[in-house]
Amino acid sequence: MGDSRRRPVGWVVPLAVIAAWQVLDDTGVVAFEFLPSPRAIGRALSDVVWSGELAGHLLHTAGITLLGAFLALATGGALGLGVGLLPRLRINVLASIDVLRTVPAVSLMPIALLALGPAPVTELLLATWAAQWAVVVNISGGVRGIPERYYDVARMLRLTRAGILSTVVVPAVVPAAMVGMRLAVIVALHVTITAEMVMAPAGLGGAMVRAMQTLDVDRLWAYALACGVLGAAVNSGLRRLVAALLPGSPADHRVVR
Repeated sequence: MGDSRRRPVGWVVPLAVIAAWQVLDDTGVVAFEFLPSPRAIGRALSDVVWSGELAGHLLHTAGITLLGAFLALATGGALGLGVGLLPRLRINVLASIDVLRTVPAVSLMPIALLALGPAPVTELLLATWAAQWAVVVNISGGVRGIPERYYDVARMLRLTRAGILSTVVVPAVVPAAMVGMRLAVIVALHVTITAEMVMAPAGLGGAMVRAMQTLDVDRLWAYALACGVLGAAVNSGLRRLVAALLPGSPADHRVVR
């Protein structure tokens, strides 16, 4: 069964939960002070959308996320290629990479805040730091997985090192790089929203914190919903991009059974 046929079925459970949630709230069976009904959340979401408030916060969070993921692709791609291609570099830095990529970005936020202050560049650096490791791991693994016969053909054709890199290595690791990019964007989004909540009163995370501080529960849930929609939209967009650029490759979600 194709993905297009399965997709409507996936909406059954969440829609049923939302409907049951609304019915329980209307009948008074469930009445929590800080758990508004879906109808109240929808009204709050409509208010922030039509007032233009949501657009500004959304652009800030999405901008930091995408820029951080792009920088992560650049830095992580270069490091991943180096680790995959150069055995001496791999021996010297692989242990350090394994340690550094396990350090939670949240634990670095107080240090970054003291060093750089509550600025967008601080969010960007944290998002880039956390997101680059997915790119490093995927690209270095992709390089090391290139069949040796590809290099044999390149040597037979007397390609230079630059020629081997551009005609053999880079095309072979593109699927792994796309997988790493998808993971990097999601990681960057998580770190960006967390950084906004902790230290920078901007974006969707900052809006959620302000709504919490003023006990505006409806708006808090509306912004939480907006975070979820942004994450789903970014992931869906990347899946479509991979499918368009690499149809039929292992990185294309449509080939997964």
